[in-house]
Parts: sequence; structure tokens; C-alpha cells
Amino acid sequence: MSDDRSGHKEHERYVQRLHQLEQPELSADDVEREDALQQTLPKLTAKQIQGNRRRFISVIIPFAVILLIALYIISPLNKVKTVTVTGNHDLSSREIQQITNIKPGRYIYNVVKEPNAALKRGQQKNPQLKDVKIERTGWRSVKVTVSEYPVIGVINRQGKQQVLLGNGKYRSPDGPLTNFVTYSNFEKSPVHLKITAEEIGTLPEAIRHSISDASFAPTKLNPDRIRLLMNDGNTVYVTADQLGKKMKYYPQIVTKMQGNGVIDLQYGAYSYGYGDKSK
Repeated sequence: MSDDRSGHKEHERYVQRLHQLEQPELSADDVEREDALQQTLPKLTAKQIQGNRRRFISVIIPFAVILLIALYIISPLNKVKTVTVTGNHDLSSREIQQITNIKPGRYIYNVVKEPNAALKRGQQKNPQLKDVKIERTGWRSVKVTVSEYPVIGVINRQGKQQVLLGNGKYRSPDGPLTNFVTYSNFEKSPVHLKITAEEIGTLPEAIRHSISDASFAPTKLNPDRIRLLMNDGNTVYVTADQLGKKMKYYPQIVTKMQGNGVIDLQYGAYSYGYGDKSK
């Protein structure tokens, strides 16, 4: 019985030894390659993870930026909240906002980028508007700086009183028409009316307000003659396109006069009294 057990064990040792002999012996190079492979696999996995992370970031960041921009564009944060108007004299701030369409609620980018369009819109509705400048002053606020053509008088046009502007255009009055220059005898010469209006519009306000009446008074010698009746009682004759240049000297000329009379600025500058029949 004991011989059988010892024989069985001997057989198992023989089988194990045979199995070991059948296995190929790994060389030193094979061992090194196996070790290197085991060390490389984790590194390759880490690089793949990093590469995937970079690809994910390269896709998600631009998408997120585009999404944020889109949300900002359609959000109330991109709309004008406050409009400040400066430089206006006759036109109210509310009227400036209405005629130019620069007002709260509009997208701020559209407002800031279109000063020329705003000016054109405004002039179509009110020709007194001369210029418009738009400046962004805050996240949701803009400043509108305007300039206006001066109101230089009143004229009867097509049976109605109209306000005459410094650019020779008209607009309907929005208040009492007092202390304005009146224009007469220009019905058949709108060109001279426009020239006269533009010239008077260049005068200092003090001189402009000293004019009571401007009328077209042509002669054979001077078909462009304009007559000005002054509030101080003097009468001035001047060529239409020279009015702005020569009337600037009116205050100096008046100081040298002995009394009221005529100041002739057509071909120079001289004055004489109303009773001087030699002139």
C-alpha cells in the first residue's frame, strides 16, 4: 500500500518535470521587453486620457463661449437702459430720442454703430437737427450729443407761418412766434431766401436777434440786394451772399453813427442819416 503511494508521488514529480522541460525558457531580452511593455501600457493609457481631455476641452469651450454670447445678445443686459442727451437747445431730450430712435429698450450695439442712420432719421422728421454723435458711457447707457440749426426767423409760406432755420429749411412752429426775424418778398426767389437764411444763421446770436425784418430788395445794379430792418431803428443794405461776413461789423459801425440811418454794406461800408437827401 505504501509502495503504491510512493509510486503515485513519483509519477506526479515526473509529470511536473516534463511540463517544465516543455516550456520555452525566456531569454534576458524577452524579460526586458515584457518589463518595458508592462511599464509602457500605463503611460499610453495616461496619454490617451490626456488627449481625450484636450479634445473635449477644445470642443466644449468654443461652444460655451458661443452660447454665452448668444444669451447676452438676446438678454435685457444688451439693451439700452439710460439715454443722456446734451447739446440740444430748441429740441427737447425726449424729442431727440423719438426722432432719432435712440431710446431705452433698443439693442445697444445697434444704437452705437449707426450715428449716420440716426442723423438721417432725425433730419427727416425735424430738419433743425444738424449733427448726432453717440457714445457708450456704461454697460447699458449711451450719451447722445447733438447740434441744431438755429431758428433765424418766421416766414409766411403757403398761407401759414413757418419757422425758418439756419440751413434755409422750414419746420412747423411749436410755440409762440415772438422776437424772431420776419422774412418778406422772397416768394419769387427761394434761392435768395435760402442764401439769406444760411448767412444769418452764421451770425453771432446778439446780432441775429437785433434784426427785425429781412426782405429781398433787388435793384438793376445789385439783383442780390437784401434789406435788413434793425430793432434799433437802422436800415442795412447788403448783398445776400456777403451778409454773414459784413454784418459782423455792424456793432462797430453803429457806435460811430450820430443817429439812426442807413448802413450800406453792398460795396464797402458807409452810413448816412435818414434825412441826408444827398445819398
